[in-house]
This record gives sequence, structure tokens and C-alpha cells, in this order.
Amino acid sequence: MEINVNVPTNTDNQQSTNDNHNYDNRRSYNNFPLLDGECLVPIRVDWEMVKHFNMCRDNLETWHIGPNKVLVAFAPVAIESKAAAIKNFYRDVREYFASFHTDDTLSLDQFLEEAESEDSKGFELASSENPEENVMLRIIIRDLIKQVHNINPKYGRILDLICKDFTKGEILAELNLCKSQGYADIKAAQTLARKLYFEN
Repeated sequence: MEINVNVPTNTDNQQSTNDNHNYDNRRSYNNFPLLDGECLVPIRVDWEMVKHFNMCRDNLETWHIGPNKVLVAFAPVAIESKAAAIKNFYRDVREYFASFHTDDTLSLDQFLEEAESEDSKGFELASSENPEENVMLRIIIRDLIKQVHNINPKYGRILDLICKDFTKGEILAELNLCKSQGYADIKAAQTLARKLYFEN
């Protein structure tokens, strides 16, 4: 079944967006009922896994993430492990996309590339029609920004501002940077994000 899941896209909340998702209205891949203290989380699967684990095909969903499709099943986990399990799901999907050696979507590519002029915006989501896609992109980008912050706080701050649709000129003003150094820092921040994306 191919679906677009209606999920919140508010990224202002500092908590992980996916922590608020409730997948308990789905059915587990093996149709077993949830036990007390369990919840369902998405897992990326392929057809070999479906066959090997005798998964119920009616319980699978195809999620569209940019130009790519991901086959998703739902597995029970302890409620206290939900956040980690969902984080692992998104990491797995990101690695799966990276194995194609292409960018997930135009908007991710735009985020990782230098804006052309001082007035151009650094980042916009390519599509607002697919909430699941928007959430996935926001999570991928948020993870990248956290990694960049850990390596270089200045570059992390630049990426934060790009995510908030600051123009290049606004970034230079916000960070008190001269034009040549500021442009070099913006490009370096995006280059580091691209490197981390394809390494993870």
C-alpha cells in the first residue's frame, strides 16, 4: 500500500519530531498484538526480509521520500525504547538513500550547496504536499546540523540560519562576518554537512 502519512511538521519544538508519532494504529509485520508496555515503530524492510520473516504484506506501507520509495513495516518495541528505535529507522533510511550515491531530494541538495547570491535563500523544502517527506528531510537535516555543531559550532550556527531561510547577506550580518570570509564559511559549513551525510 502506498500512502502519505499525515504527521506534524513543526520543527520549532526542540524535542525530536518523531518522538510524538504514534504508529499504534498500524498492524505489526507479523500481526501479533502489542503486549503491555509496547508500541509500534517503523522499520525499513526489503522483499527478501519480507519473505524470510514471513511478513504480512497487507501490513506493509511504501513511504515516498523525495524521488525514492521505502518499504516500511512496523515492529513492537518497549515504549521506553521508542525514541531510539525511530532514530535508528531514520538513520537506516538515510544510509539506504546514500547507497544510491545521489541526494535524497532537490531540497536536500540545495541545503548542501552554496547559495548563489547574497539575497538568495539557503534552504526551502521541495514539496509541502507530502508531510512524511517534509518530516524526513527535517530530521535528516537536523541530524546533520547536530553533527556539524559538535565539530564546529560556528558552522553549525550557519546551518541553523540557512534552515531558518536566512539569506547569505542576513547570515553575514547575524554573525558579523565580512563578505569574503563569510562566503567561505558558508561554503565550508555546507561542504562539511555534505561530507558527513555521505559518510554516515
